[in-house]
Formats: sequence, structure tokens, C-alpha cells
Amino acid sequence: MEREIGQASLPFPTIGQQIEEWNDLDFTGRSFELHLFDEYMTHLHNRKERIINLHGTGGMGKTRLLEQFRKRAEQRGLRFALVDMRDYMNDPEAIVIQLTQQIHGSFLSLDERRQEHGLELINMAAAEQRIILAFDHYEESGSIDKWLRESFIPRLHSQVLILIAGRYPLEGSWRVSAAWQKLIVTLPISELSYEETTTFARNLGITDELVIDNVWLKTLGHPLMLSLFGPIAARAGAAAELAYEQESPFDAIVDQWFREAPSDELRSLIMTASVPRTFHQEFLSQLLEKEVPLSLFDQLIRLSFIRRSAKGWQMHELVRETIRRTYRDKMPETFEKQRQLTVQIYHRHILKAMESGQNTAWEVAEMLPHTDNPIFRAHFRHSRGSANFLEAVAEANMGEVEQYIEMRNRQDKDWKIVCSDPESGVSFRYKFTREQSISRLSSCVQVREMLRVGGNLQLLRNAGGRMVGLLVAMPIHEQTLDFLLASPVSGPYFNGLSPAQLKTYRTTAEQLAGTYLFAIDVEDMEQNELRSDIIRLLFEFMMSRRILLLSPPPLGFYSQTYRSLGFQPVAGSEHYAYDKHTPAYTYMLDTSGDKLSAFVTSLVQGSDIGNSPSSDKEDNAGTLPFTLREKEVAELLVRGHTNLEIAAALYISEAAVKKHVQSMLQKTGLKNRTQLTSAILEQSR
Repeated sequence: MEREIGQASLPFPTIGQQIEEWNDLDFTGRSFELHLFDEYMTHLHNRKERIINLHGTGGMGKTRLLEQFRKRAEQRGLRFALVDMRDYMNDPEAIVIQLTQQIHGSFLSLDERRQEHGLELINMAAAEQRIILAFDHYEESGSIDKWLRESFIPRLHSQVLILIAGRYPLEGSWRVSAAWQKLIVTLPISELSYEETTTFARNLGITDELVIDNVWLKTLGHPLMLSLFGPIAARAGAAAELAYEQESPFDAIVDQWFREAPSDELRSLIMTASVPRTFHQEFLSQLLEKEVPLSLFDQLIRLSFIRRSAKGWQMHELVRETIRRTYRDKMPETFEKQRQLTVQIYHRHILKAMESGQNTAWEVAEMLPHTDNPIFRAHFRHSRGSANFLEAVAEANMGEVEQYIEMRNRQDKDWKIVCSDPESGVSFRYKFTREQSISRLSSCVQVREMLRVGGNLQLLRNAGGRMVGLLVAMPIHEQTLDFLLASPVSGPYFNGLSPAQLKTYRTTAEQLAGTYLFAIDVEDMEQNELRSDIIRLLFEFMMSRRILLLSPPPLGFYSQTYRSLGFQPVAGSEHYAYDKHTPAYTYMLDTSGDKLSAFVTSLVQGSDIGNSPSSDKEDNAGTLPFTLREKEVAELLVRGHTNLEIAAALYISEAAVKKHVQSMLQKTGLKNRTQLTSAILEQSR
């Protein structure tokens, strides 16, 4: 059988064909993008758009996706022509010639090399059959951009479908008129999902679930990073983590992103911008301790991996983590100084805002990833901005809430949440069976009664208006106490209070002392955006200057998360309402009055996170000059725990434990852990 390369037929297989076959086997995901292209390719006559604009930061696989589009077009017998804009800078005639050659399958003779005749040939082909013209690496188009928009595209036959792929979406002159806007459909290209990453890994022969999770956590589904790290993980197997550290496969991709930043000054600013999660010009000026010029900041925010957010700008998540790691490794002292400055800036702002009664939930959420707590950093790694919004539940939409609960109860899906701390590399894996995934909603079966007695019920809608989550909270006051006392979930806590303690909750609705949070449920906790919504909503309650009570299902995910955020289990509050045989506990966080400032400060210092107040601890550190956190480390040190075990118990990094031990040695003038342990034991006698 004859094989084709370009327009030449060869009677033998070629190396290039083998490479192409392997690339096809490696291609994973993009089902939505492929379906969209198929729709436009086959039903263009029913569509008003004629330009599909693929855009995404470097390494997202736009070129490979265009290649898949080409194959699908050729399978349908359609003609497809592609030009790489990097090869035709400022040469419109060369572009027309290249397109014409690909459409007609033959070279134009020298006397035919004219734009007009080439355009005529392309339109003649389009009159007979739909054709697709693709332009890749459009960010390199330069002055060709104006020619394409004003001279070439308007004169094309309406049977032509145009693909424009680049790092940036088409903006500016492409959007100045409603007519142009109607011509363009935007197709952002983002990372692969966890499921798609799993498929990619299995195609490489990786079957170990922990190795697949490692691939996901290191790459977050970024196609180029997958192509770099996937083969390494396939070779290393269970030692993929070590191989990742040794082979450093991602250094090359930093250079690719930095191609957009030609000057050292801009590259240095990118490094600084990778320290905070959200930044603006004034924030970066504070970190650098000098004014950032407006012109330089404008260059920064025009980069393809920088996007506008609600309160500033943010770097693409994986770009930020990769550049941040490079910054930390190459300039550790400067990085650490700016990291600490970031925490201090947010801390000062939060305390000042609280004095005037402002809501500071967003600022706290921004500060937490910089604290010395790997669980914070792991959970907040994916806490992005969200387009989802809340809507109060009333009689008019109560039916929708009940349908949502019914839908959730019918869902036959297990959940798997995989997250990791980008600083220490510590990973956390949680699995929910179908029953566990819907258990939180079992406390909300009486939604109509909850609404009737004064509950705070809100549904979460996505940008398209579909309900994707439900928030159920009960303000604690005189009118709601009967319900809270009777509920199998909240009842054990309230029934265990003394009359005097219960009286503190018998307030008017206007003077309520606290809130009982029954559930923040979403339809799929595997989705990072929905988990971000949970974090955002939870912090709204945590920063309310009231007592916050909740009793989640007895699962490690909930207990670790709430303890790491400062919630404490209440002794004697256990119940068996979720599965009838496993005890669940009520957790409390009290930020009333001045306690909110102390709570925020404790988050910064990590002094009280992870402790349980259910029993008084013996202070083995005695009167030694230790901080609260150092006393906690000392308590575990004398029990013989390793640094890693101490870090896990206190929800901090192993490096932080080492710093605390070193600080205690300096304060006591001792030389090693053995002497330190002996001194602590001697003091406690």
C-alpha cells in the first residue's frame, strides 16, 4: 500500500509516519474541543461564526490539537491548510502562496505568485467544498495581523472556516465592532482533567494509582509538563518522586514562558509576582521595597500567563508554582524575605480592616497559603476565583433545592480528592464512597422546616445559572434552638450544655451569638472550582466574629481540614447520625469579639492550629523560654517522635520542625536533641 508524505506517494513506510502514529496514540482528552470543531466543520452553514480562536499559555498543546483537527477534516474529505506565523513574519504573499499550495496540492508557477490569484484559487476551492485555514502561533503575527483582518479574511468565501491559535485571545481591533464579535467563537485551551491525566499515564504503561496521582500532582494536567514528566514516571515507577527531584524536567518550560519577557527587569518582576497569589502594582512595589514603573507593570500583566482577577492579577497556577520553585531554589534569601513580607502585608491589612468591621475573608484566604502549614497550602492550592454565585432559597426556588438533593442521592459516583503542598511536596489523598459523598446532605433532609424556622439556605449556581451546590446554616437564637436541640446532628452538642451555657444562645435574632453550619455541599468535590467555593463560603462564616459550630461526617478529609483551620472538637458532643455506628463530633471555632484578631494572628504564627482542647495537656516544657509552638514541639519531642511525625501531628512542615528545634537549642544553649530532651524532662519534674 502506498503511503503519502506531503504530496509525494511512497511505496514504503517512513519514520515520520511512525512518529505520527505514536503521537496519535499519545493524544488524550480534548473531547469538548474536538466535538466543537466537528460541529463547525459539518454544520458551518447553520453557524454565523467563521473564526475559532484557540488560545492558552505556552505548552497547552494548541499545535497538537490543530493537528488533530487536520486529521478529522481529512477523514471527511475536506481540505485543510495550516501556516505557522513564526515562519512568515511580515510577508502576506508568502502566506497566500503556502495556503494555496496546501489547498490545491501543487506549487504555483512563478508568474502566478500573486496574492490576488492565490485568493481567487482559495475561494474557487471553497465554492466547491468547505475548506479550513489554520494560523498557528498567532502571537508572532506582527503586522500580518492587520492585513489578515482588513484585507484577507473579509474577502474569503463564506464556506471557509478559520482557526487562529495563539497564547492570547483575539482582542483590540478584532472586537471593536459587533459584526466582528459575531464572527469569532473563543475556545480557551486549559489543562487536562484528572481523568484525562489518568488516561495519559495509563497509555504510558503506568498502572500504579499512587504513581498516577504523583503525575497529576506534579503536572496538574499541563500537557507539556505531562509529556516531560510522564516518561520519567513510567521509568521510575514508585520512585517517581525521587526521579522528579533528580531529573528536574520542568526547568526547560520556565525558559519557554520567559520567552515572552525579553528583559532581565521584567523577568525579575515575574519572579516577585510569583510569591503572592494575587498582586497589583502597589503590592509588588512593597515586596521590592521600591516603586515598580507603570510601563514595566503593564508589560507584566500583558503576558499570556497573567490574568485579571477580582482584586488584582494572578499568574497561571502551574506557571506560578514552577517559577516560584525556581525563584526559591536560585535566590532563597530574597524569596523568603518576600514571602514573609507577603504574610506581614496581609496580616496588617486584616487587623486594620477588622477594626472598622470590614469583611476580611478574602485577605485571610490569600494569606493562608504562605503560612507554615502544609494542609493549608495543599487545600488552598486550588482555591481560585470562581464565577459561581449564591442565591437565597425561598419558596419560589425550594423545588429546585429538593431536586438537587434528590439528584445527589441518585448519583452513583465515588469521589477521589488528590492535593499536595507545592512547598514541601507532602500529598494528601482522600476517597469518598458514594454513600460518604452524600452523607453531609443527610443532615439537610428537613430543608423546608429549616427555612421555616429561620435557617440560612442558599443555592450555588454556575455562570450558566444551573444549581451546583447548596449551603445550609442555622443562626443560633431563641427561635431556632428548639430545632437545633431536636436535630440528630446538632442536638448532642446543645443537649450537653448546662442551663447557663444554653442561655447564652437564647438571644434575639438580631443579637445571635453563633451559627450552626449543617452543610456546604457541591455536586462534585473533584472539581477544583467547586472546592474553592466551599473554602470561600466557609471563610465567610469563620470571619463573622461569632461562634461557628459544625459536625461533619466522620471522615479524615473533614477532621484534618477543620482541625488545621483552628476548629476544636467539643468533648461529649459525639453522635452516630451519619452511619449509625461511627462517632461524629461537633467542632467549634470562636471568633467572637477580640478573639478574631487572636485567631488571625494564630494562623500566621501557627501557634494553636491542630491542638485539641478536649483535655488539658501537661506542659512538659515547664517555664523554659519557649513559644507556644515550641512547647508543642517539645511535648512530642520528649515522647520520642521524629521530625516527620511531629510535623504530621502539628500540621506543619518538617523544615519548620527543624527550625523550632534549632530555636529551642539556641535559647537553652544546648548542643543537640538529646540534651534538649533531657532538659525538658528535668524541667517537668
